[in-house]
Amino acid sequence: MTLKQNTVALVLALGVGLLGCQGGANDYVESSSMQNENQNLTDTTDTAMTDGEDIADHVHDDFGISEEIQALGCVKASSSQKTQVNLGLSKKEEFLQKCSKETNGSFWCDQVIRPNPKSVNTFRCTYGSSQVHNLIHPDESTWKYPIAGVRILQDLSAKGIKISQIYNWWRPEPYNKNVGGAAGRHPYGTSIDVRFASNSEADRAFKELCKMRKAKRLRAIGHYGSASLHIGVGDKTANTWGKSCGS
Repeated sequence: MTLKQNTVALVLALGVGLLGCQGGANDYVESSSMQNENQNLTDTTDTAMTDGEDIADHVHDDFGISEEIQALGCVKASSSQKTQVNLGLSKKEEFLQKCSKETNGSFWCDQVIRPNPKSVNTFRCTYGSSQVHNLIHPDESTWKYPIAGVRILQDLSAKGIKISQIYNWWRPEPYNKNVGGAAGRHPYGTSIDVRFASNSEADRAFKELCKMRKAKRLRAIGHYGSASLHIGVGDKTANTWGKSCGS
């Protein structure tokens, strides 16, 4: 092997070792403190978490990861996992109609079924290049969470807060693992991620979300130190991270 080949191999090995299955670093990971994801649902204690993995989602959001490294580190979906994804896709129109009806025709209903647009390479690595880049949870009992999230965004927008994108509702395994996602959040279809027009708009939204959390409209809020927030409408772990509602 030539010196150049040795160098390339070393770079790829280091990349895979550091990134593991985090194909596009598009989704947050939570620390060992999140192993209590099955705690009592009545726990509403604010926890200003400093989990590097939570913040990592959007800290790295604007940085590209080579498709070569993604292909080396990606876990492929099994046939049964693909079947679940396709079952959800078969209910796409049903979900969109329900969401539209309950939100007065919000255009965010179309966006909420879309994974992070920047994770498309990881998505294709997981499910194959022909898979539609949409994810609808096949369990209709979970649909209330993204629809409630859309209504929350409508209220934020009514206050003049500028919203750019809504994404990451359901992230099933192994896609969730490939993007470094926490086990107790998006895989259950209980939350959404939202990118606002700027960091300052995200800060304004965070303050309003804290009020909504106090009123029990949602359970968890994640602040990534950027223009993006996690809105955990029905997350099992009721907390905040990245920033406290008291600060």
